[in-house]
Amino acid sequence: MSSTTRFSSVSINVSVETVWDHVIETILHPDLYLPGVKEFRILRQTGQEIVRYMKTAVGEIIEKITIDVQKSEITFKLLQHPVLTGSLVNKIAPVPRNKNAALLTIVKRWQAKDPHQNVTDDVLSPKQEVMLTKHQLES
Repeated sequence: MSSTTRFSSVSINVSVETVWDHVIETILHPDLYLPGVKEFRILRQTGQEIVRYMKTAVGEIIEKITIDVQKSEITFKLLQHPVLTGSLVNKIAPVPRNKNAALLTIVKRWQAKDPHQNVTDDVLSPKQEVMLTKHQLES
């Protein structure tokens, strides 16, 4: 099984802190922000690490979320997923010479568990997530 890395970036017209707070909010309340989340629970929260369970239209998902404030990165590692394996990283950076804008980059390193299973490009591409976050924060 080979891993595919895909990334997408977008400039959002809000501060880095606003984007950071929004991503943290989506971690703690995914049912409000992520389509298809039927139920969720924080299974464990210690320091910079959260283990989260979600019941979705696709199935049950458990992920370990690592929050690295120093690097302005949040990593989601799939521990249990019906179809996929891998990780997703949110990187948040200031836009040079514009303190009222942030650059959000999402890096996906996902792959299908079954190499014969066809996973659609929209699932593997992070473009949808960055654009959704931009829309949510600029609306």
